Amino acid sequence: MTLVYANGIPFDAPVIRFYAIVILLGALLALFLSDYRAHKAGFDWHFFDTVFLVAFPSGIVGARIWYVIASWNAEFLPVYQNSGFWAGFGNMFALWNGGLAIQGGAILGIVAGVIYVALRRRGTSVLQIMDFAIPTILVAQAIGRWGNFFNQEVFGHAVTLDAWGFLPTFITNNMQNGSSAMLSGVRLPEGSIAAPLFLVEGVVNLLFFFLLAQGLPALEGKRYVNGDSGFGYFIAYGVVRFVLEPLRNPAFIMGTSDVTSERSGYKSYGMALAFIIIGIVLIIVNHVLDYLAKKNKFDKVLWLKHLYVQELDVVAVDHISEENTSSQEEDDDSIDLSKLKAKEKELQDNN
Repeated sequence: MTLVYANGIPFDAPVIRFYAIVILLGALLALFLSDYRAHKAGFDWHFFDTVFLVAFPSGIVGARIWYVIASWNAEFLPVYQNSGFWAGFGNMFALWNGGLAIQGGAILGIVAGVIYVALRRRGTSVLQIMDFAIPTILVAQAIGRWGNFFNQEVFGHAVTLDAWGFLPTFITNNMQNGSSAMLSGVRLPEGSIAAPLFLVEGVVNLLFFFLLAQGLPALEGKRYVNGDSGFGYFIAYGVVRFVLEPLRNPAFIMGTSDVTSERSGYKSYGMALAFIIIGIVLIIVNHVLDYLAKKNKFDKVLWLKHLYVQELDVVAVDHISEENTSSQEEDDDSIDLSKLKAKEKELQDNN
């Protein structure tokens, strides 16, 4: 027997989908973690609140754009061909029918957030802010994947119940056909359940979050550069997709109408590999630019100087302050010595 409340609230005729609820909960948890991490570094507790109001809606837009592009031939082009231009155009905005891709959501959300910080949070290190916020997207994804659970979609291949018998029944019950097809329209062989890929991906995402937030800075030590954790997100996402993609039920491999074709798998692997390469390149470039900044190579490139030399300037100011303090102490010592000599001379004259 499957869950009777799989669609949303209210149960009989849902108006608020559980998919939307868990996505919002994941985003709010990411916001809290970003604020918490920034606060530990000395920033205001609500530093990311207004950034969130820009980045989150941008992420939704980006997620929809990516999905429409990736699923154009399979889902959207037939509507144009069969129902005309306006029906096809309106279908692209029909979010209530589902269809969001985290790849586009992450990219546009990150870009919008970074631009906002650069324009409205001047004087802060954009790269440091990225390190606070971007890894928390993995936590949002881990929570958001429960939307696939409630929608009975994006699950793995059919397996026996014994393979996942250690899970609570409310999960395994929702991973089977019951007396009808899954909500997503997929039918599984009788007596089998769908591998709960949403749960596996959620756990892996949480592990990568801790790796980027704590493990990477500890591993690199003094070689760590602001921005590494943020750029590392792209590697983490690519690895997750590359490893888990073969475990997906073919019905949920995005981007082709023929889910049994090898091209479908190649496209998914290529996208995952692209994320990994982009993340590696960004980290390498980040270290190169940081090295050049320390060599004072960006005096004529103001935006790069502002991006990388900010912390160096603080150190330089502290160093200058220490030199001034030391100089002042030396001056004070010399003044005291001259007074002492003058007093000694006065005593000698009197004698």
